[in-house]
Amino acid sequence: MAQALVRRINPRAGEDERDGEGGARKGRGRPRHRPEGLVPRTRWLFLVFAVLALLMSLPGPLAVANPVTLPMVLGASAALLASWVHAYRTGRESMLRDAADCVAITAFTLSCPAPAMVFSVTFCSLWFHAVHGSTRRGVVRSAAYAAAVAAALPLWGLVPGHESTVHAAPVLGTAPVMLLTFAVVRVLAVGMFARERAAQRDALLVGLGTQLLATTDHARIAELALTGSRAMCTATPGLRSLAVRAHGGRAVVVGLAGAFERAPGDLPAAVVPACAGPGSAVPVLRTAELDAAAGEPCRWVCLDLPEVEGVSVLVGARDRLEPEVVVSYLSLANQVALATRNARVHELLSAQARTDALTGLANRACFEDELTRSAGGDEDRAVLFVDLDDFKAVNDGLGHAAGDELLQHVAGRLREVTRPGDVCARLGGDEFAVLLRGASADRAAAVSRRIVELVSAPVRLAAGPARVGASVGLAHPPERWTPRSSCTGPTPPCTPPRAAAGDGSRRSAAERPPAPGSRRATRSPA
Repeated sequence: MAQALVRRINPRAGEDERDGEGGARKGRGRPRHRPEGLVPRTRWLFLVFAVLALLMSLPGPLAVANPVTLPMVLGASAALLASWVHAYRTGRESMLRDAADCVAITAFTLSCPAPAMVFSVTFCSLWFHAVHGSTRRGVVRSAAYAAAVAAALPLWGLVPGHESTVHAAPVLGTAPVMLLTFAVVRVLAVGMFARERAAQRDALLVGLGTQLLATTDHARIAELALTGSRAMCTATPGLRSLAVRAHGGRAVVVGLAGAFERAPGDLPAAVVPACAGPGSAVPVLRTAELDAAAGEPCRWVCLDLPEVEGVSVLVGARDRLEPEVVVSYLSLANQVALATRNARVHELLSAQARTDALTGLANRACFEDELTRSAGGDEDRAVLFVDLDDFKAVNDGLGHAAGDELLQHVAGRLREVTRPGDVCARLGGDEFAVLLRGASADRAAAVSRRIVELVSAPVRLAAGPARVGASVGLAHPPERWTPRSSCTGPTPPCTPPRAAAGDGSRRSAAERPPAPGSRRATRSPA
């Protein structure tokens, strides 16, 4: 996924390219076409330059060629051409190919009228290889080329048509210049590699930032952050990172990116510097466990993730950790922090849009959504509509603040008599509703009576004692019941029927057997 993200954001990221110290890129160049990208285009240009230099050097040896030197110059030229093209196409170093180059340079030197004529070829070959491979390997190659030219001097008199002796000082004096030339070109090449990698990381961050801002799911944000970290390591060979979370006195690894010889499950908490803070990069002093996991000594820094408490990112690289890489990781951390903050704000706004601000219960819109989701299910459900009696008297007598406090008290009583899976909502004013999931008719009736009992009990408010009644309408909706019609339909009857015994007592309608889909009312005693 990480490589796919790099290619999607920057199609040139897959071109064959090496880092400043020798890590090989994946992909192959195409010698017959001018490639895209700064590094691939420079390598192609240096290949063309080396080929042209070789072709321009051939007329001299061919003009004085004899049956011995002609096969030598043609074979050496063919060997050098094949070596350069193979190096360009594969992007990989080979000791066998370097040895063949040295033999070809010796043969080319012996086939020239003068040994100094070979330097046009050796210099161009060094420049070509300066944009491939590692610096250490390039220094060894420069010394080997100088040795290959020097090896031709003792054999010079054995070649037909050559003088018996040759002056060695002009030839050997050029060896330091060859090394110096390689050093200059290599410095320029390393800077070019760094700019190319920085451009890839910038393009990656732009694309990743767009994806992060498009999601509000925390799991998706974490997945994109890990994918971005892996793509960052792909764009910068030798780079590796770990995301760790402090837990139980250990640093638990929650994400890996880059090449690790052994993937650690957790690390000592002392690996994470105590002074690390959001937006800062602090060197890691205890690196033994990290180096063992990476399989080689590395330089490590620690970054804290803003907005993600307890999570830190450990970034390491072989030999040298470029400051630009640290800045890119800080940018990635800031993007993840921004996406996390946006997700939290989205959750908060979503909750506010579905919650009654005064009581903390679900609002009408949320209640209707829950009713819609519960429709068509196999479990029984019941809906209670609660209307407060004499609430206006409390508002007029004690003030609206007391009325708000009373509504909060009623909300608490509704939560008290319902289960966690049920939904309590304030529909507006002094009207409430309760959705009972998996509730039989008997349980729904019992909850109705309990609501009347609790809500009708006197309550002491900050402005003084107050008491209201409650009328509860009970409905058992059918399978294809329209929720909006239930919330906006006529108010259920609030006056319970009198008992048939004629003793003057009242009995709630909830105590009678319900009719399917009917509405009934339970009212507090007068």
